[in-house]
Amino acid sequence: MRLFILLLSILAVGSLSAQTLEDYLKIAAENNPGIRARQMEFQAALQKLPQVSALPEPQVNASFFFRPMMLPMGNQLGSISVMQMFPWFGALDAMEKEAAGMADVKYQAVAAAQNELFLKIKNAWYPLFELEEQIRIQRDNLRVLETDKELATIKFQYGQAPMVDAIRADIMIDEVTTQIALLEQKRRPLEVAFNRLLNRDDSAPVTISGSLPEPEPGSISRRDSLLANNPALAVLDKQILAERAGETAAEYLRKPMIGAGLQYMPLVKRKGGDLNLPPNTGRDMVMPMVSVTLPIWRKKYDAAAEERRLMQTVYADRKQDMENELSAMYEMAWYELEENAQIAELLNSQMVKTQQAINLLTAAYSNDGKDFEEILRLQQQLFRYRMEKISAQTDYQLAQVKLDYLTGKMN
Repeated sequence: MRLFILLLSILAVGSLSAQTLEDYLKIAAENNPGIRARQMEFQAALQKLPQVSALPEPQVNASFFFRPMMLPMGNQLGSISVMQMFPWFGALDAMEKEAAGMADVKYQAVAAAQNELFLKIKNAWYPLFELEEQIRIQRDNLRVLETDKELATIKFQYGQAPMVDAIRADIMIDEVTTQIALLEQKRRPLEVAFNRLLNRDDSAPVTISGSLPEPEPGSISRRDSLLANNPALAVLDKQILAERAGETAAEYLRKPMIGAGLQYMPLVKRKGGDLNLPPNTGRDMVMPMVSVTLPIWRKKYDAAAEERRLMQTVYADRKQDMENELSAMYEMAWYELEENAQIAELLNSQMVKTQQAINLLTAAYSNDGKDFEEILRLQQQLFRYRMEKISAQTDYQLAQVKLDYLTGKMN
């Protein structure tokens, strides 16, 4: 039994450590309250369809006389009528299409909100990845410096190098140790921000796995789909279509409504009356009825249609404004992508050359104990290159994320 529990624990830990960015995106899509709110708005909008496509409620009227009304046909006790109004032909379909258009807007808003959320999550995840890599690099740096200090101390003990070499290494060890501590302190606020996006507890563990791909200049086709699939622009397109359907529905407000119904009047035959009355005297009366509304106040109907036309213009202008803004963002993101790819390529070359210089100086130092300060300087330069490389890789990925966001490829 204990073995079984131990195996389950190992599997649970393994599944936790195996969480990837895609796993976190799925968690966010399920847990984020903003996404849930958008989904509920869509469900609420769907409830409008049966409301607008239904006929008006029938009207039932009843009346009675305190004293029966004497009519030639008998005494009328009262009347009861029922009337059903029918909108003009096609009016209900037009209103249903308008409601369906508004529901489409809400549905597309879910995709836009998810696109925005995924952008925030990736913008929060890649800095966490960068931070972990920076800590790893600085720990490597610390190990190298400790080795340098040991080597300098041994050289000093054998009288082959001055004591100042070991002190220089010790100074750098203190500096790197402080940098590692500061980087580890930075982890907490980044994890809290990330967990908030996932609607999780602030202390929930965030596992960082995998590696960043090597940036490649010109690896992405220029202007691939650009903004054609951007969800935010799609929302405005849906709003224009919904307003167009609303304009059609508003035109039906000018049409009359036709009503059909029946009126029933119970009559009682008078006793002791004139014996010459027709034989049907006192029989209840049933009267068919027809009614028509008269939409004569045209100004309000004209205003309703004009309102929808104006809103179409509003959303078209908003779309144009957003396209201009997103196009500018696209160009900047593309520049950042190419810039960081070229920086990473340069740093790769610089690291190779710097490592060659370090190897040559280290071999010389082993023999004559000279140029230790230059070795330390080049080693620190190499680690700075490594830090800059991981930053360039991170910025490259963030630029790619921005392009995916603009072109609707986040999902």
